[in-house]
Amino acid sequence: MMKNILIAETDRIGDVVLSLPVFKSIKQAHSRIILTALVRKYTEGIFRNFPYVDKVISFSDLSIRSERERLREEIRERNFDAALMLHPEYKMARIIYQTGIQKRISYGWKWYQYLFSQVQIQHRSQNTRHQLEYNLELLKLINIHKKRTDIVLKPVKEDLNFIHKILKEQKLLKKKLIGLHPGSGHSSLNLPPDKYIELIEKIRRNFKDCEILLTGNEKEKSLIEHIAYNTKVSLHPMPLNLSLSHLIALISRMNVFISNSTGPMHIASALRTPVVAFFSPVFVHSPMRWGPYWGKRLVVKPEVECREYWKCRMKHCLWYNCFQNLDFRNVIDFIRTVK
Repeated sequence: MMKNILIAETDRIGDVVLSLPVFKSIKQAHSRIILTALVRKYTEGIFRNFPYVDKVISFSDLSIRSERERLREEIRERNFDAALMLHPEYKMARIIYQTGIQKRISYGWKWYQYLFSQVQIQHRSQNTRHQLEYNLELLKLINIHKKRTDIVLKPVKEDLNFIHKILKEQKLLKKKLIGLHPGSGHSSLNLPPDKYIELIEKIRRNFKDCEILLTGNEKEKSLIEHIAYNTKVSLHPMPLNLSLSHLIALISRMNVFISNSTGPMHIASALRTPVVAFFSPVFVHSPMRWGPYWGKRLVVKPEVECREYWKCRMKHCLWYNCFQNLDFRNVIDFIRTVK
């Protein structure tokens, strides 16, 4: 019987959110198993108030030799019975292999799958199911068959109090809040800034009692400033230096969250904040695999016959920029249904 399991999800924010049902499924099956999450430093705030994880190991940069050595030693000291690698990148797979963990599980079709002791053959890029469901499929290799997808993120009181102060300073406490997060990880074609400006102005015309919040990080400063400067209605740009746990608390206070396909979209979905999500028509970016999984949501995708499988051809595409044809009537109708 395994008593100590490492679950590695070393990709970005959205991928970590979609790994949470793995933790719950294991804990619900065997409550005495100690679960440790292995994640990148900037994503560990997701576990700040998540009851199905016992410990977190984080790292910053595996290109630094001392960081790899530190991480290898910390994993080795924990004496794990098994490791599940939900994002099997080579450097991390090699580190876990070198720690001597006997049961090393991931999905197959990687050239370095010899580093795993067991693999589940999956063709994830075929988009036949959601990423969350692909993750849960690995559990049968540790004899767990009851899958729990009903997770809910809950901000901690300290973070909620911090956000309360920000909203109070801007006189937003009793307002209907619509959040827009225009940035992304640049992994797919996104709604362009001028369309966000158009959407903001339509929201203001239709919902005069709401306030519009702009969220983003320091890397997205120029984008946030561009939208705020060129929009003809009042906006409330939120601090760009919010921690991830503070952003989770802020999104939990919103009535609607609007974004591209990005990590905060999955956070909003897991919080049960109603979501509007814009998706590229490129096949591998499909909402079938990457869409918001929980709660009330609207997925918006350009209605074009996109023939691209892996990547948008941008200006070389007949339909580029296909987002320009959106008129947002469905978005306005969706917001009307939200209290």
